[in-house]
Amino acid sequence: MGVRDRFQRIGGAVTSAAAAGRDMVNRGTEASRSGAAASGDWVLGVLAALPAPSSPATEEWEFSLGALACRHPRVPAVTAKALRSLDGIGALRFGPESVGFDGEDIPWDKVVRLQLHNAFTAMTTDALDAEIDRIRELLPPIPGRKWAVTKVVEGLASVVLASLEKAADQRLDSVNVGCEIVYRGALGREKTLRANLFPTALLAHQLDVAHSLVVTAQAKGVPVVPPDPNALQVKTAERVRALRERTDTVAAQLEAEERAEADSPDGAQPAR
Repeated sequence: MGVRDRFQRIGGAVTSAAAAGRDMVNRGTEASRSGAAASGDWVLGVLAALPAPSSPATEEWEFSLGALACRHPRVPAVTAKALRSLDGIGALRFGPESVGFDGEDIPWDKVVRLQLHNAFTAMTTDALDAEIDRIRELLPPIPGRKWAVTKVVEGLASVVLASLEKAADQRLDSVNVGCEIVYRGALGREKTLRANLFPTALLAHQLDVAHSLVVTAQAKGVPVVPPDPNALQVKTAERVRALRERTDTVAAQLEAEERAEADSPDGAQPAR
């Protein structure tokens, strides 16, 4: 039973609704906003429609946290433009000429190796909290800013949870993705670029994208190095529970802030 058979709710709550025949039950909060579509459902729709790059990539492929948030049907143009500032903390880009994470772009001829890691070691509650703090810091003052923060956090949390639950469906405790680039910097010194939480979770969920990245690196003569066999392994079911509990709390905080902004005399709301 795939992750597309359930949805994540964050805003009123974050939950996973079990598909028919499963013992998992929902957390009883998915209907906290009457008349509203399931929060997080839009994220899974965007991921399902995301085109896969060829293997190896023949043209540049790019997706980011800002681009994801821009796909929300109620994001106005002024907000969409501001959301692109988030690409520095959550973006994946690669193609026949270069590769990069989070706003940095490295020509393939400067890449020394593509290092694989177990994506789930990066998906922790601490990492989620850190990314939420950075989202708040980076998003500039715009009309409906708190609502926009809610949608961005909703997108981030939904992708993380979707990737973890997809692995749990397949009974996997690890999904190895190319989330670290070692390259030659100034004076030929080796430097390392490690993907942040969003691109790592995106690679873990969009396995065709992860495969294309690896194949593209190999086609460019770049060694692809497997993870350290002694690296810490994680239990995805336990990680999902911990993250869902944390996102429940975050969701409640964001919803309270959104209500406070709506009730304020100058509270701005996004275009409907």
